[in-house]
Amino acid sequence: MKKCNLILVCFLVLLLTGCWDQSPLTNKRLVNGISFDLTEDNQILGTVRALDIQKKGTAQFEINDELVTAKRPALAGIAIDLNSKTGGQIDASKAHVILIGADLAKQGVLPFLEFFYGDEESYMASKFIITEGKANALLSLEPGKSPIAFEILNELKSGEEATLIPKETIFTTWTKVVDSGMDPIIPYLKINESNVAEISGVALFDGDKYTGVNFSREESNLLLLLLGKLNKENNTVVKLEQGNKNRYISLKADKVKRDIKLAVDSDTNAIVYNLNLKLKVSIDFDSYVHDRKDKIDINKLNEEISSKLTEQAKQISMSLLETNCDAFGIGRELAASYPELWKEIEWKKEYKNIKINPKIDVEIIKTGPVY
Repeated sequence: MKKCNLILVCFLVLLLTGCWDQSPLTNKRLVNGISFDLTEDNQILGTVRALDIQKKGTAQFEINDELVTAKRPALAGIAIDLNSKTGGQIDASKAHVILIGADLAKQGVLPFLEFFYGDEESYMASKFIITEGKANALLSLEPGKSPIAFEILNELKSGEEATLIPKETIFTTWTKVVDSGMDPIIPYLKINESNVAEISGVALFDGDKYTGVNFSREESNLLLLLLGKLNKENNTVVKLEQGNKNRYISLKADKVKRDIKLAVDSDTNAIVYNLNLKLKVSIDFDSYVHDRKDKIDINKLNEEISSKLTEQAKQISMSLLETNCDAFGIGRELAASYPELWKEIEWKKEYKNIKINPKIDVEIIKTGPVY
């Protein structure tokens, strides 16, 4: 049990409900995190992390951080069970994070998205997350200075700002899942060695089903750049071969320019997706020790980094095709540019047969004190 003073209560109230919400906050359980898992007996385990706010007198409140679970064969009825177990009113309208365990996500996440999307009181800006192992395990972590759901939320926001994960919510994920011309990539979280929630990368989806394949943080960063998504804080490490040693260069993308060309062969209907990415970057670190009297050949370095990143982009594209994950939204482009062909083909079967040709051109515009 955690007792908080009035200042902390007011702070949590503002975070959880927003200043526009005028509903009474006394004797209510405010849910800030929800998780769903597949159990060993093939049932659905629902878990909520909630703050139980009880009024104890004039300007006096007591807050308990609670973890409540319920299990059913299907999603229907879990909310009722959770309510009955707490003995009070559960308010999930401002739940900040929705976590789905990996095993359950492989069966499909659309029922869970529609559960929240169809509820007019649901918080559409809730973050949607896939977890390594059981989602319940992350939600059950002992919190530090703030509720665990807030710690997860802060980790996600940091990942978004660092261009490691996309800004996915209940609403944005739902729109991509129901769109036959695009598949979502969803933030993937794990519990690290320090028993703390940590971004592992992104989970690749085929429709509403998790493919079981993830991209690492480095791969996720490059994929987001290929998608034209760039935040101020980003970092890419490139490994170059320097003789018999590896050379590591850390760079920051300052500007991204993306050029897409979708081509369809008039005779065979073969589909080719050409993606050219121009990156203007700053060098933050270079492990190669060089004599400062010698001038660095920037043009050569541009070519080497461009070649390496293009090679990585091709591997990413191959993985997307192998998992049937249309993260680039090529289906959308095809439907818009070749509507007749789009009507004729079954995209989910055709997608694996297309060609994706990525090319990355890097221009170093700043080196700072490195060279």
